[in-house]
Amino acid sequence: MGDVADELFGSDAETLADGTKVTDRADAGDKDVPGCVRWTVDTLRTDGFRVVVSAYNADGPHAAPSRGTPALTTKQLREIALSPQWDRFR
Repeated sequence: MGDVADELFGSDAETLADGTKVTDRADAGDKDVPGCVRWTVDTLRTDGFRVVVSAYNADGPHAAPSRGTPALTTKQLREIALSPQWDRFR
């Protein structure tokens, strides 16, 4: 993953004390659904282990938005993506 890290994590990405890169993005999520919003937190550990977590403002794939913003905040998404519970999958 290190060879594409610069493509995935721009200059605004945060690097944590342990070397983990973290970035968040907000975009339309589903180009075919008007009003769709997606918030994403993307993490990359120094060993190449990557966790990406997203939340949408719709209740299912290709569904019309059911709320103004995604159900989880970017802070909550960050907590999930950086959770030590992912370490068992490394």
